[in-house]
Amino acid sequence: MKFRAFILACLVSTLFFAPAIVAGEENWGHLKGRFVVDGKLPPAAQKTIDNDAAYCSRTGKPILDETVVTANDGGLRDVFVMLLLERDAAPIPVHPSYAESKSQAIVLDNVECRFEPHAIFVRSGQKLTLKNSDAIGHNCHIVTFNNEENVNLVAGGSVEMVLKKADRVPGTVVCDIHKWMEGLVLVRDEPYAAITAADGTFQIDNLPAGNWKFQFWHKKVGFLREIKVGSGKTGRRGELELTIAPGETLDLGTITLDAALLQGDGPAK
Repeated sequence: MKFRAFILACLVSTLFFAPAIVAGEENWGHLKGRFVVDGKLPPAAQKTIDNDAAYCSRTGKPILDETVVTANDGGLRDVFVMLLLERDAAPIPVHPSYAESKSQAIVLDNVECRFEPHAIFVRSGQKLTLKNSDAIGHNCHIVTFNNEENVNLVAGGSVEMVLKKADRVPGTVVCDIHKWMEGLVLVRDEPYAAITAADGTFQIDNLPAGNWKFQFWHKKVGFLREIKVGSGKTGRRGELELTIAPGETLDLGTITLDAALLQGDGPAK
C-alpha cells in the first residue's frame, strides 16, 4: 500500500508541478499564398464627403470605396484567412512566439478621413489603440457579432481599449460623424489568422503541425465558396482542410478569383 501511495504521489507531482515543455520547431509549420483577381474590375466608387469637407477634401484627392482594392497586377487586398475551429473543439496549441505579439498593441488610425489600415486582426484581450492623426474629431464605432464599442476621438488624440470576445467572422468599424468612413475588424482568441496585404499575399507562421481547416472571407462576397485553393476547393463556409507539415511552409501559390465574383451586390445569404 505504501508503494502504491508513493507511485500515486509521483504521478500527481509530475502532472501538476513539472515545468512546461516547449515543443521543438519541428512541431510547427507555416502557411502562405496569394489572392489575385482575374479580369477587369470597374473603378472604385468615390465617396460622398458630406461633413467637414473643407478638411477632408483639402488635398484634392478623392476618398474611394475600399471594399475591393487590387494592385496593378490583380493582387487582392483584405482577404481574411482564418483557422476554423468548431465550437466544441479543444483549444489549439499556440506557439510561444505569439506571447510577445499579443503584448503589443494593434493600432487603428484615422488618417485623411479614412481608417488606416482598412482591415485589422486583433486577439481577444489584446490592447487596441484607436488613434486620430487628423486635425478634426472622429468616432470609432466597432460592431462585431460579440463586441460593440463606441469611442469619440478628439483631434490628435488616442484611446486604448480591449475587445474581449472572439468572433467567427469580421465585423465593422465606422465613424458616426463621417458616414463614408468604414473598416473591418476580426477578433479571435487564437493567433492563426491573416489579412492579405496590398499585393494579395498572406502568411501565417508557427501553426501546429497537423490537419486543420481554414476559411477564406472577403467583405464583398462573404465566405469564398467553391474556390480552387491549392489542390482543393473550398466548401459552403469557405472552408478547406489543409495539412501543415512539421518544419515546412505550405505554399498555396496563386489563388485566382474571377472578377465577376467581386461585382455582385454583396455577401451571399
